[in-house]
Amino acid sequence: MAYYRTPSDVTALPAWQALNKHRQTMQNFSMREAFNTDPQRFSQFTLSSAGLFLDYSKNLITTETRDLLVSLAGEVGLKDAIKAQYDGELVNSSEGRPALHTALRRPVGDKLKVNGVDVMPDVHRVLNQMTELVGRIHDGLWRGYTEKPITDVVNIG
Repeated sequence: MAYYRTPSDVTALPAWQALNKHRQTMQNFSMREAFNTDPQRFSQFTLSSAGLFLDYSKNLITTETRDLLVSLAGEVGLKDAIKAQYDGELVNSSEGRPALHTALRRPVGDKLKVNGVDVMPDVHRVLNQMTELVGRIHDGLWRGYTEKPITDVVNIG
């Protein structure tokens, strides 16, 4: 089932209009004042998960800003779009196929069917080939035309 939807004019959505109005009220936002008046600002605008620590307390954001952004995400169907991408649905309209880069992070044994075919065995086969190639480059075993070890790789695209 194809998920892809033709983009609509996000600026016409109520949440976008509310964000735009909110932006105008944020013109005089003072970071110093925000920290001085809200002792919980740091804890309200930081997250820690999976070994990552995200601190967005020092950005031009308030709880209202965050709530409006969450509302906009709901109005544009972001949750469904993310699920469609992870489920291997057609989300890449320019190429008419799924965007499968999320498959690169799936563990061995996971299944991801595209057009009824589990693509994960092929994904892990190629990842293993890449691991082998990288190892050969790191060990100086992969040699170029001059028979010298390849030490630099330029990746375009």
